[in-house]
Amino acid sequence: MTMKCKNILTISLCLSIFLFFSIFLMTARSADEGTESQDESSKEGIPKRIIGKDGTPMVLIPAGEFQMGNRWEDAAENPNRGKGYFKDQQPVHTLYVNAFYMDIYEVTNAQYQKFLEAAKDWDHNWELSRYDKPYEVHKPAEFFDKSEYNQPNQPVVGLAWKSARDYCKWVGKRLPTEAEWEKAARGDLEGKRYPWGGSINPERANYGHNIGKATPVGSYPPENNYGLHDMMGNVSEWCADWYSPDYYQNSPKRNPTGAASGGPGEFRVARGGHYGLGAEWFSCASRRFSSEGVQTNFGFRCAKSVPR
Repeated sequence: MTMKCKNILTISLCLSIFLFFSIFLMTARSADEGTESQDESSKEGIPKRIIGKDGTPMVLIPAGEFQMGNRWEDAAENPNRGKGYFKDQQPVHTLYVNAFYMDIYEVTNAQYQKFLEAAKDWDHNWELSRYDKPYEVHKPAEFFDKSEYNQPNQPVVGLAWKSARDYCKWVGKRLPTEAEWEKAARGDLEGKRYPWGGSINPERANYGHNIGKATPVGSYPPENNYGLHDMMGNVSEWCADWYSPDYYQNSPKRNPTGAASGGPGEFRVARGGHYGLGAEWFSCASRRFSSEGVQTNFGFRCAKSVPR
């Protein structure tokens, strides 16, 4: 065989080896990218995280059953055992909730301020509430002029339930139902008082006046496997539901939306407790309620239905 032929064969062999390894690397890379893409979505192909119109990340809370309610009333370590303070959280019952998205953070002063600026220009026919003039409803939050409440990244407080509802509508979201809120707070921990487990932890939540005011959103680490911040403490969070103390006695088993009315006081549900409450007064199951008016330590976060 001539030297020329040997050189041609050598070059051909090298090209073949190069081509083989190129195809191998491209295939491996494609497989890796495919796995990464799958990690970003649920098994049903639903994105696990999205960014809301207001810039807040939202996390997917998967569909499924969970145990809603509180066994704390009858617990031996409950300092108020037998006093009936937690009866509205009983009985513990199994619910099914459809998949939905939940804001990772509470809505901030800065975000709510943008809502107010937009509200000035709304057409009065835009269906926000029972009132004729939306901006008369959506006034600046009660404490915008007080430094302990008005920092841009603090959760907005001192606003009425309707203003929280209408902010959510403005950004293409809604308030979570009470059942959605509790499912999101619990993560995958069944029967625990707190999102992270069974014991209170001052390094996980702002409560009991350990800070003395609401902290900027996300100041504490995520509280459960969904990556949600400040579900416990900081500020109480408005929910969509009317409040009834005996609602759990006959709650629907799938996607409950609350009582038909809020009773004589027209009370709405709030969840999560706030920075001034002691540990025994808040948990994943704790229910608070108030009239729809301005409340000092009440803020909110938004939810969003998964398109079906």
